[in-house]
Amino acid sequence: MATVAAAPRATIGQRLDRLPLTWTLWRLGLVTQVAWAFALLSDGIAARIYPFVWGPQNAFDLAHFSWLLVISTGAGIVVGEYAFAVLSDQLGRRSILIAAAVTCGLGTVVAAFTSNFYVLAVGLGLGAAGIGGVLATNIVYMAEVAPKEVRGRMTQTTQAVAPMLLNVLGNLSALILMPQHYELLVVLIAAGPLVVVVPLVAVLLPESPRWLEAHGHGREADAVTSRLERESQARAGSLREPAIGEVVAEPKAGVRDLFGPRFRGRTVLLLVCWILGYSGLVYGPLGFINLYFVKVGFSAQTIFTAGLIASIFGAGAGLFIAGRLNERFERKDVILAGAVVASIGLVLTFITGSFLHSLPALAISSSVVTAGLYLWLFNMYTYTAVAYPTRIRAVGTGWTDGFGHIGAMISPLIIGPLFVATANAGYIGYFAYVIIPGALLPAVLLSRYGVSQRAASLESVAAV
Repeated sequence: MATVAAAPRATIGQRLDRLPLTWTLWRLGLVTQVAWAFALLSDGIAARIYPFVWGPQNAFDLAHFSWLLVISTGAGIVVGEYAFAVLSDQLGRRSILIAAAVTCGLGTVVAAFTSNFYVLAVGLGLGAAGIGGVLATNIVYMAEVAPKEVRGRMTQTTQAVAPMLLNVLGNLSALILMPQHYELLVVLIAAGPLVVVVPLVAVLLPESPRWLEAHGHGREADAVTSRLERESQARAGSLREPAIGEVVAEPKAGVRDLFGPRFRGRTVLLLVCWILGYSGLVYGPLGFINLYFVKVGFSAQTIFTAGLIASIFGAGAGLFIAGRLNERFERKDVILAGAVVASIGLVLTFITGSFLHSLPALAISSSVVTAGLYLWLFNMYTYTAVAYPTRIRAVGTGWTDGFGHIGAMISPLIIGPLFVATANAGYIGYFAYVIIPGALLPAVLLSRYGVSQRAASLESVAAV
């Protein structure tokens, strides 16, 4: 008697990839990006306080400030991103995102109560570990639930909303509270992960169904995916049938696989690009731009007003535009475009500080830098998460983006001396380092040698 082969069933990934982009998915993206925004609001907090409070108080000198940046924007994030990434791949995305948010808030609040360098190093180092954990988890989660055809639109639109709103709140509160009431500013920033992020994630975020499936929790993965399907169908009508194709089962993978024949090339490339980018484009401005503005004569009020404007027209507008581009352009080329835009903005900043000295010029140059920086940074996050299979996605992100924060550790050690050495030349050494090896070089390397990801499923990119 002839037997009839059972029709192949759609995988969790294939079912997720056919979901329409409704509030069901927007909600998941926004929660993860609120987590990102509140954590990153804590990043570089020493750089926001030192030029206006600890420096004038002679609490510690520029050399100690540079080492505080090494710890709080570099070493702490490196350790936290790798450690929490390993736990995320083993224990799940949701619980580790909560744990990282708690760590971030508790460590950051220390800066409100002391100006002692050593206590700050310990507290902000702990807070940085929490920041690293959020970085290693949130974009991985969002990449795993975002459908392939709208991944860029979903990730970058939600990435635009939360950072824009929270940067506005951060700069607005700094404009009101700095420097006289900086302690209250720190408390408010530290409360974000604890009071906002933890409840939101606990209540609204289910575990990643791709992670559940990859770790043998098929029933739970089906339950989460079915709930998302029902909600999506209630909002958008009947769902299209999933594109069922042969999917090769992922072999059990570990950290060694990142440097094995299959992934070694992309791991090394991403690690190099992250180290260069963090040392220049990201933590060059984050660590030293306010100090530069103070040195060339801008007041705190002017600096934070320009930052407020840049938050709206730079961060928001840049990422909303990128979100509208969806997957129509190759992501690695968008990363290159972001680096070019940010470099143009840095040149305008140098011209503003050297010759113009006006709030409108500062606001324009800051907006251009911010737009380019976020275009580069958020696309790098998504590119990195998509580059690895589910079993090692968080570890792959931790190894590349996480250890890429070595760039944040070496940044003040390179930029600090350049900053001092070229002070009489308008700090041109600082700008040259941030623009050339810190922004353009990594973007060119990735554009030339990186794998293509446009509108591709996670499984197909991981198999390249």
